[in-house]
Amino acid sequence: SLGLDAIHTAGATDFAVNSASGLAIRVNSLTVDATTKTVTLHLDRDVDRGEAVTVSYTKPAGDNVLQDAAGNDAANLTKQLVTNNSAADHTAPVLGTATVSGHDLVLIYTEASSLGLDAIHTAGATDFAVNSASGLAIRVNSLTVDATTKTVTLHLDRDVDSGEAVNVSYTKPAGDNVLQDAAGNDAGNLTKQLVTNNSAADHTAPVLGTATVNGHDLVLSYTEASSLGLNQAHAPGAAAFAVRSTHGPAIGVDSVAVDATAKTVTLHLSRDVNSGEVVNVSYTKPAGNDVLEDAAGNDAANLSNRTVDNLTPASAPAAPSPRLPDTDNDSVPGAEENQAIDPAGAVNGDGNADGIADSTQSAVGSISVATSSSSSTSITLVADSQDGDVSADSAACITSLEQKAPPADLPRALETPIELTSFRATLETVGSSETFSLFVDPATQSNGYWVEDRTGTWVNLTSVPYGGKMATEGERLRLDFQITDGGQFDADGKADGVITAPGAAGHMPLSIVGQAPDPGHDGFWL
Repeated sequence: SLGLDAIHTAGATDFAVNSASGLAIRVNSLTVDATTKTVTLHLDRDVDRGEAVTVSYTKPAGDNVLQDAAGNDAANLTKQLVTNNSAADHTAPVLGTATVSGHDLVLIYTEASSLGLDAIHTAGATDFAVNSASGLAIRVNSLTVDATTKTVTLHLDRDVDSGEAVNVSYTKPAGDNVLQDAAGNDAGNLTKQLVTNNSAADHTAPVLGTATVNGHDLVLSYTEASSLGLNQAHAPGAAAFAVRSTHGPAIGVDSVAVDATAKTVTLHLSRDVNSGEVVNVSYTKPAGNDVLEDAAGNDAANLSNRTVDNLTPASAPAAPSPRLPDTDNDSVPGAEENQAIDPAGAVNGDGNADGIADSTQSAVGSISVATSSSSSTSITLVADSQDGDVSADSAACITSLEQKAPPADLPRALETPIELTSFRATLETVGSSETFSLFVDPATQSNGYWVEDRTGTWVNLTSVPYGGKMATEGERLRLDFQITDGGQFDADGKADGVITAPGAAGHMPLSIVGQAPDPGHDGFWL
């Protein structure tokens, strides 16, 4: 009848309470009631409704043990099941593990209540962010919540590659639709939580990050998801690359060096690039196995006139022809634009005869081009054009204008006496359509401005179906045409406020316009 010994008793650390959910429970203190013969363990958190818990007791050394008043020790307890009389759920779900395999990233939560997660009023895909240490973007397209297994599966827009290091973040949104358990307890935010990568393959091609040049070395630095890097054994040769200077002498590529670990491709050039010289680089994937690829064999994409950041210091050896001043930032030196021929046939630097020098207008560019008869002539390009004049409120800017060689697969019947006119222009509104005017010498006998669309078809943008026209202004021929940012004639294919268009002021015999070309040539001509 004396009951328990409430004085010489065990301590809180001699007891262990465990939850089947995996969420920790600590015994903060205990109370022994001798008369009622009860031991009350005061826990550091509420046990939730439906949570399965057990209790263990290990008799400590010494006299202070769980015992009766006569000194008889109570036996140990090992994971003794506890009857749960809790009526509420107050514990939020806690992230247990984060794993990814392919394009599915799975978050497994520990949740005290057997009711699990709320699969109805949950967070959205935009509340999660997945980042790769490689720098390659990963977007969460959608997510699935399984209430019973307490998992959140993020469906990604690309596979995560073997060896790729990724992390996940979650930011609780405003409102009721958040990541929570069935009782409405919100899960906490996640900040760059490391993810265990169980992916077994590599499906992502390397992507060009930066292109820089210093002296005679041009370095292409790639971002690559896999830690294995680039394929150094089957690298492309020098002929797969082309480096061009906007105004300097020709630049050849003498050799190529691939660093697998650093994920860089170094082009050793035939001459030093001068400080301030504007150059671009192109890469065309060659036939065969020796291509630019990662260690898993994923091929890098072609490059077309990619602008290169010039890191050559001013003290470096100068190229034979230094870059001339370009006061209106249209990539053409003012001295060259001042040689433009106007519609009256005068060499006065006003190629579109609007009374304003081309060298002072960023939306007007004039360059000298070589002709097929080994002579030279000037051409003038006008962006945001209204019958050859720049719109009064125009914010367009020509950022590149140059003559380029035509492609090898150019239709035989298309004559290009001044080769291709390649230009880049920035627009005020992303995704908008822009009207351009190109002034050329009528001696070229051009009957249109011909551009290749994404199906390989060469079409005449100055024709009526494409909203264009041709007009004669004095001794010049004006070709008016429209191109939509991101449309089929924008070479970069992106609605990004920049139009890139290589085209030809050329001549196609009218007798074959609209007819199918010979076998082996692309498309129909319109």
